[in-house]
Amino acid sequence: MMHTTMIVEGKEVLMFFDSVYQDDIHAAVETIKKHLSNAQVKKVFDDLGLVNITSKEVTLYSLDGEMETICIS
Repeated sequence: MMHTTMIVEGKEVLMFFDSVYQDDIHAAVETIKKHLSNAQVKKVFDDLGLVNITSKEVTLYSLDGEMETICIS
């Protein structure tokens, strides 16, 4: 498991991923940005703890224990 920190909408976001998904980081950031208009995604993002990335989806985990999974498009 690898990790990196990215800036998403002015917020520092800790992202975890297996090395095979390293090329999907930028697609994951764009997917998060695109879905911030969704109230549930925005709620989790506002209290974000970390993000897990695969080639097909991005899962956001909040500090409150909530999570939201978004398909990468």
